[in-house]
This record gives sequence, C-alpha cells and structure tokens, in this order.
Amino acid sequence: MKRYIVYLLILSGFLLSYCTQKKKVKVKQTEIAADLIHPLYFQEEISSLINFPFWFNDSIVSKQKIQQLTVTSFKGVISDTSAYNPESEDETFPKRTLIYTFNREGRLIQLQITDFSEGIVISNQSFRITQSGRLNYCEAIQKDNLYGVENNTFTYKPSKVSASYASYEASNDMDLIHFILDTNYFGPLSVDSIASPLPNDWIVLGYPDRPVKRYKVKNTVKETSISNYEYYSKNFPRLITNEEYPFFKKRYFNYQNGHFNGYIDSTFIDETFVTSVKTLIYYDKKRLPIKIIHKKEHAEAVNNYQTHELFSYTFYP
Repeated sequence: MKRYIVYLLILSGFLLSYCTQKKKVKVKQTEIAADLIHPLYFQEEISSLINFPFWFNDSIVSKQKIQQLTVTSFKGVISDTSAYNPESEDETFPKRTLIYTFNREGRLIQLQITDFSEGIVISNQSFRITQSGRLNYCEAIQKDNLYGVENNTFTYKPSKVSASYASYEASNDMDLIHFILDTNYFGPLSVDSIASPLPNDWIVLGYPDRPVKRYKVKNTVKETSISNYEYYSKNFPRLITNEEYPFFKKRYFNYQNGHFNGYIDSTFIDETFVTSVKTLIYYDKKRLPIKIIHKKEHAEAVNNYQTHELFSYTFYP
C-alpha cells in the first residue's frame, strides 16, 4: 500500500512538472495590425489577380489622402557582404512601374502597368477597376494597351458563382480558376465532381483573399504546382510553401511589434538548400512603405545579388 501511495505521489509530481513546463513554453501571440499594404500583395499569384484587389487598406488610404501610389522595380545589382545602407542604393534602369490610383474614399479605381528594357517602354497597360461585388470581385476594364500585346496581363470574368463554389474565366479564353469555398468539399473527389477541372486550370481551396491551397490537377488526384498557405490570424500569412519538382520553396512572413516588415524565401532541391532571399520593407514616420530590398544569397556564392523597389506618393489636397 505504501509503495502504491509513493508511486502515485511520483506520478502526480511528474504530471505537475510536465504541465508547468508546457505552460511556460506557451507564448502569447502578438496581435497583428493592418498596414497600408497587405502581406499577400507580395505573393505573385495573388497580386496578379487584379480582379480581386484587396491588397490596400482603404481606411489608411483615405486617412492619409493618398491619390496615387507608384511602385518602381529596378534591375538587380551585385552587392558585397557588408551591412546594407538603404541610402546608398545605386539607381539603375527601372524594370517595371505600377501606378495605383485611388478615390477619396480609399478605393482602388485604376491600375497602370509599364514594363521597361534598358529604359525603353516595351509594354504599357491601363485598367479601370470597378466597385467590388460578390467575393470582392471587381471588373477590370482595360483602357489601353499601347505596347506589348504578347505580355498582356490577364483579367477574369465570372463563369459560375455559388455559396460553395466560384469559377472565373481568363481573358485569354483558355484558363479557368476554380475557388472551392466550402471546406466540406476540399477533398479531391469533391473538387473533381464540382469543378471538373482541366489540367491547365487552377484550383484554389478557400477564398481569393485567404487561399488555403492552390494547385493544378490531372486525373483527379495527380497534383502539380502546389502552394500551401498558413496564417496567424484572419488572413495574415505565416508560411507559404510551393512545390514544383525538383524545387521546394518556403516563404516565412515576419512581423515586428505586430506590423509586417518583410519575409524570407528559401529554395531547396531534394532537401538541399540552394538559395535564400531576404526581403526588408522600410517605412516612413507615417508607416507608409518607401522602399523594399530583396537580398539574394546562394549556398556557395561570395557575392550577394539584390534588387529593390521604390514607393512614391501623390496626395489629395
């Protein structure tokens, strides 16, 4: 009997110690605050869907009286391994400019995309963005296309929209995006039954502003070009992975004091590290982004390669 009591006391002490340790390692998550630009704006497959322009916080745009935001991307340069000084960046020819125009209520009403080669315009497109509707879908009406027809940015129009499923057809009349909105139908057989996707179609599990998984499929179960999304809260991303054999990519999103300040990309081949890209976002005193640095490092390289983007603004009086 005494041995039994001793055993119970030891077991109780072990369980108490385990629960205490488990409680100690539990860290309270910092609440994430909204900034002008949503982190998913930097995810290419999401930002390219200009019919779903949820990337800008209209309340901040309106409060700051922003009329236009111009994002200019520049060619990359070789940099040394010393500490980075954002004031000393060499300005080369721009690769692309994105000009976003807002109304006074903060809603995006126009997007202009211009591509360059050695300072010469090779493509110029402009779209008028209408008021958003179901699933925050906006019609993107092309105003002009002066150059670069072959580089046309696709827009999408609704094909079928219901409570559990929505499909949109691309302006090239070839591609379809299928959004499976109800989690009960995320399985491969349900997706095949509801969407009947072709091998070139994209399937997105979740909503346009909060995808859970994005992929293509062949023969019902053979998936390719797979992206998986994980979130902290709401639709603030934590980790996005992309798998396209033989490459496997991870993107970790960083938040400092509850605000988004960049992300880190890592690329692997057969679990072997190949490259990493560290992206840093610089803000002004009003917390408006003014510069982005993408710094690429190779596994065995001596020099690093970096690109950058500049943000400029015009304001309503």
